[in-house]
Formats: sequence, C-alpha cells, structure tokens
Amino acid sequence: MPRNFFRRYRRFPSIYWAVDNLKRLWILVQGRVDITRTFDGDELNREYIFGLFADPAHVSLVGVPISYSITQFTANDNIASATTVVTFNATTFGVLVPVTIDTWIEFNTDGKITQYDATFRWFEYLLDFLIKGVATKMNSTSPDQAVAYVSDILAKTICATHDKYCTGSDQQYSDSNACYDYLTKSIRFGKSYELGRNTLLCREVHEHMVQFHPDVHCPHIGPTGGGYCVDDMSYGQTVLQKYFDDSWIPFDYGSDQNHALSSRVAQSQLAMPPTLSSISSLSTLADIV
Repeated sequence: MPRNFFRRYRRFPSIYWAVDNLKRLWILVQGRVDITRTFDGDELNREYIFGLFADPAHVSLVGVPISYSITQFTANDNIASATTVVTFNATTFGVLVPVTIDTWIEFNTDGKITQYDATFRWFEYLLDFLIKGVATKMNSTSPDQAVAYVSDILAKTICATHDKYCTGSDQQYSDSNACYDYLTKSIRFGKSYELGRNTLLCREVHEHMVQFHPDVHCPHIGPTGGGYCVDDMSYGQTVLQKYFDDSWIPFDYGSDQNHALSSRVAQSQLAMPPTLSSISSLSTLADIV
C-alpha cells in the first residue's frame, strides 16, 4: 500500500479519496496550503486532496496528476519534509505541466497524518505560463484577453455545477445568468496567491467539491464565499497566523512557536513518535501519506 499510494492516486483519485479503510488522515488533521487556505478534519482534507484532482474531463486549472518525483527528503522523529515534482495533465489547457510542491508532514504511529503544511513553489510562474499559452492559442498578445477567455470557461463551469447541485436551501444565485454576472463582473479573477480569497480562482477550486457535499461547498462558490473565498486576512495576518497545534521545531527552539499540547492532541492519545531510523527506512514520501 505505501509504495502504491501515488500510483493509485494518479490513476483512481475519484475513487481512492472516499475509501475509508485506505485513508491516511487522522480524524482531526490540520492542513494548510499556501495558495489557498487551512483545512480542518479528515473528511474536508480528503475531499480537497483527492477530489480536486479527480476528473481529467472536468474543467480544471492544473488538471490531474500523472507522475511524480521526490527530489528532496529529510525527517526527524515524527516529522518529514519533502520536495515533490508532480506532473499534471492540464487537459483544459492541453499541456503537461510540472508543479513543485514542498511539504512538511507530521504523523503518528498509526501512519496517519496529524498535520501538514504545503507550498506550491513558483505557482505565479505556472499561472502566467497557462495564461500565455491560452493567449498564444488565441493568436493574441493581450494577457487581458486570455484572462477573459479563461474566466468565461471557469464561470460557466461553476454556474453549471451550481445549477445541478446547489438547490433548495443550498442555492446561492437566483439563476445561471446572475451567477455568471457575479463571477465575471463583481469579483476579480485572482492572482496566484488568491485561491483562498474573494476571487474567481478560489471558486474554481471549491467547485470541484460541490458534488460531494453541496451543503458544505455551495456557499464557497456563492457570493458570500462561505468563509473560504473571502478577503478576511491581510498579508501580515496571513504570514503570522498561528494555525497548527503542534510545533514544527524542537522544544526550546523558537519558544513562541512551541505550544502546549492542545485538547486536539490530547484527544488523539498520540503514542510516542517513530524514531528517525524508522522514518529513514521509508522508501518514498508515499510511505508516509
């Protein structure tokens, strides 16, 4: 199972994320992705980790993963850090794109992730690359025209998903036209770091999860943003946010980042972490996650 994680992930993500007996996330897992936001709990994290990259035929910013290569890895006690280059098939744009993802992962003796911190390196460069590729296909030299073209595709996809799944008390827009007008006229397209702010790109991210839990995710693609696609944090607040319950650094180093064990950790009845030698024996990052 450990060696085959990424193989199965890239082949059957839409099935794999929902299989309870294969999940590798602790029930109270904490996750953060730099270009989006924080995610609490195993269910929400499984939906985003697997559901976001599940359907190669669906409109998507980066598409689906087809291969990976771990280029850097180190570990200490129950924490591992790695750099992984994942190749995505961006079917919407008709290109294969390598994406570098840096991760810090804490796990317990059951092999379940208790918290993770992920950074998409050079994502601004990636977004520019995709937009320039669209402009080239349009025979246009204007990035604004390319952004307008992509906005049209994304907005229509989001509104179609809304019409299908966001019904009754989950409805966010009066009709498809109101949805499209709001997404293309009332909010900005979004910059590379704004996939967790009041942008079209943020709603593109959350649109993929609507089908799994409309009651949870419909507000995320609606006008309010549902607490996820909102402009509620400044640059300083984002950088200085104290999100994780457990420290990523050894005790007595940077005391302001070391916290007492919270009720979240106490609830886990976390056993002593595995040793460095046991982590070193893991062949790939797949053995952890």
